[in-house]
Amino acid sequence: MFVERNQREMSGRWFGGGYDELGIDVKLVRAEADPIVLGTSAPSVKMGSTTPALSIFGANLPVRLRPAMVSIGQGIKVTRITSASPGVVTVALEVAADATPGPRDLVIAGAHLPAALTVYDKVDSVRVLPQAGFARVGGAVFPKQLQQFEAVAFHNGPDGQANTSDDWNLGLVDARWTMEEYAATFSDDDTRFVGTLDVETGLFTPAIDGPNPERSGLRNNVGDVWVVAEVAADPARGIANQIRSRGHLVVSVPVYVDWAASETGR
Repeated sequence: MFVERNQREMSGRWFGGGYDELGIDVKLVRAEADPIVLGTSAPSVKMGSTTPALSIFGANLPVRLRPAMVSIGQGIKVTRITSASPGVVTVALEVAADATPGPRDLVIAGAHLPAALTVYDKVDSVRVLPQAGFARVGGAVFPKQLQQFEAVAFHNGPDGQANTSDDWNLGLVDARWTMEEYAATFSDDDTRFVGTLDVETGLFTPAIDGPNPERSGLRNNVGDVWVVAEVAADPARGIANQIRSRGHLVVSVPVYVDWAASETGR
């Protein structure tokens, strides 16, 4: 964690797993007497839609709220306060069909969160993240290194071009996950041996370490594959047709010697 100079914020990443490969990005804000807004339960809302329950997370939030006390900009109307507590406020929203698209700031009881929600009209693309994943076989002598994949929806942003700096991240979408062969040699068979990919969550679990007698040449269960996400059409979310996207996964051998943790590393 890194502490900011103002001594009010810390940010970084918390890790877990055999190789510290799993984790979440973390931001901590010092809680004082004033209200603080930390985030929302959804990163985006579609033009012309209704959201019956959007949760706003924070600290010291007022429990007696009126809809007019929550502002997300022109074209977004807070119709009802569903529930309110110092840590979570849940509201119902209506987004006008002609609302201006783009990131919106959220203001509640004087607390301000920049770019809390993104208003959009359609999903232009879905990306598999990370685009280049990495895992290590294990489970017999050494630990396994897992790899989590996610399907993230994007809007092309003001310039209308994909994969540029002004693209809008619209958040995670549900996908059906599969693996396909990344052809590197003749008669490649990596998809059979490298491991398994959860069809619903996108979590890749590598196969066991060590030579595999079922594989030609008694090779390890290493290789590289395509990880494919198929997102079904969902007009309500702005997905007009099925979208198919993929990322590359390399499955390698374990770290046999951790020099940083050994006597040599010290």
